Amino acid sequence: MYPYTNPSIIAKGLSAIKNVKWGAILDGTGKTLGVINQAIPIIYQVKPIMSNAKTLLKIANVMNTPSNNSTAEITTNNNSNTTSPIFYI
Repeated sequence: MYPYTNPSIIAKGLSAIKNVKWGAILDGTGKTLGVINQAIPIIYQVKPIMSNAKTLLKIANVMNTPSNNSTAEITTNNNSNTTSPIFYI
């Protein structure tokens, strides 16, 4: 025999493979794949909602900022002393 081989290590490894409950591993794998198959469509549905929510927040921030150009334009038109009508397009 070779001095470096230990038959007890090989025997322990083979007995460990025999003691594995393959049915339980396959059942757990099946359950995990079932959960993944249900989660993937949910992720694809929620992703556009989240990106649209970011866009809506940007639009809300822009609308909340005061606009000085529109108020200045209205005050200059109201202070004019002309008798002709003002048409807004």
